[in-house]
Amino acid sequence: MRAVFISNPADIAPGAVCFVSIGTGSRGHELARLRAMHQDTVYLVALTVQEADAALQADLFGAGADDILCEMDPRQLVSCLLRARRHLQLRQREERWRQDMQAKLDIWQHGLDQLPTPIYVKDVEGRYLVCNAAFGNFLGLSSDRVLGQRLQDFVPPEMAEAYHASDLQLLRQGGVMRTETDVCLPETGMRHIMVHKARLDSERGEIRGVTGVIIDITERKELESRLIEAAERDPLTNAANRRKFFQVASEQIAAAKRETILAVAVIDIDHFKSINDELGHAEGDVTLCSIVDTLRSQEAEGMLVARAGGEEFFAFFPEQAVPTAYDMLETARQDIARYCQVQTGAGAAGTISAGLAYFNPSEETIDQALRRADIALYQAKRDGRNRLYLAE
Repeated sequence: MRAVFISNPADIAPGAVCFVSIGTGSRGHELARLRAMHQDTVYLVALTVQEADAALQADLFGAGADDILCEMDPRQLVSCLLRARRHLQLRQREERWRQDMQAKLDIWQHGLDQLPTPIYVKDVEGRYLVCNAAFGNFLGLSSDRVLGQRLQDFVPPEMAEAYHASDLQLLRQGGVMRTETDVCLPETGMRHIMVHKARLDSERGEIRGVTGVIIDITERKELESRLIEAAERDPLTNAANRRKFFQVASEQIAAAKRETILAVAVIDIDHFKSINDELGHAEGDVTLCSIVDTLRSQEAEGMLVARAGGEEFFAFFPEQAVPTAYDMLETARQDIARYCQVQTGAGAAGTISAGLAYFNPSEETIDQALRRADIALYQAKRDGRNRLYLAE
């Protein structure tokens, strides 16, 4: 250890023990300036010309002094230097620990940033403490711009309020919470996400905040939708299948009041076998799909079209569509005769015959109504086909 006089405070190296002479009347302004310049990297000793009273000691320590030494008492110099060495050793040890912890945190942050899944941690006030790059991308920002902010700084108020209410519920009850919702992202547009979040508690049980993971499940939801669609639709014509027909009908019947009137129809393609036999099954499929497309053009008005099997179809009319049920079917029949009809050896083919039955579900089952509609259908076929008859 050697003593060096330094005139320029900026030249003081980290780890130095600095003796600062405190003149009469001085309250430590030079100490405060040195402390602000070098923070905790140096050990500052205030040198006083005489023993400092309690008020002066308070001022000097308040200004940043680590120790006070009276110039008239050189015997205390060795003790002062030993205290300084101990202090600087502890500071160096703390700095090495801090650097080691920072290196570990950097590794963790780098690892989190490599994950495509948005991850975040926020305090009880909703301020983000930790997030990865994917979470920043999720909000359309760099992750460093997210830290210290709240969700309401990035999204519309109504969305932020909904998430805040969810966080408050989680903070009250603890545990893990899972929610699904749709969000519009800056780069990919509308996505369906699942949010898993949990309350963070300290070892002593103190509530520290919320941590969450956001999983994009758009593709999964689209697959589920396609699977449901496949389970409910005829693969060739895309009309509803029998299962879907009776499911919708059952729901409407269950919700119907005692005086509610519903309607069903049975529809059959005229001479469809002759189309397959004479023109081929490929042409038969084209005709079948064209007829179904024409029938389904009425679904916007409330009619549900379902393939019952082969060239036979059912139609269901909920209460609001019943007043126009006959007109819808008649319009479809005329359009099919105009655009889908073909000539075969059996005569005009590709038209439809249909039977329509109105029924009160409190007095008659849907199966009974379908049987009446089926009888009307065969009456239409016996009378020349390409007709719509009302069931008795």
